[in-house]
Amino acid sequence: MEPPWNLALVPGHVQGSPWMTAVVVLAGVSSVTLAALGVAVFLRRRTRSHLLVALALLAFASRAAVAALTLTGVLSEFDHHVVEHLLDLVMAGLVLAAIYYARSIEREAGVNDP
Repeated sequence: MEPPWNLALVPGHVQGSPWMTAVVVLAGVSSVTLAALGVAVFLRRRTRSHLLVALALLAFASRAAVAALTLTGVLSEFDHHVVEHLLDLVMAGLVLAAIYYARSIEREAGVNDP
């Protein structure tokens, strides 16, 4: 058996592994739960910053779907990496937009002014 650090260096080597499947399922369940909570908060608050955070959490949750598609052979390793990096970009952009928007609203409202 190869050491675990070698498995990470060989793309596609762990496809079908029960451990990898368990990790993807656990990540999927937890990230979808987190995304659902984010959407619930948005539906309750109805603010733009909450919408942006909920969308970022949905992008985060979709990473598990990308991993599942890769494990089942629907996506190639190359496509997997490209899609995951694009999702990283989307998540970071949405979080930054939420922070920027929330801060601009605070400035307009005069919150935290000395």
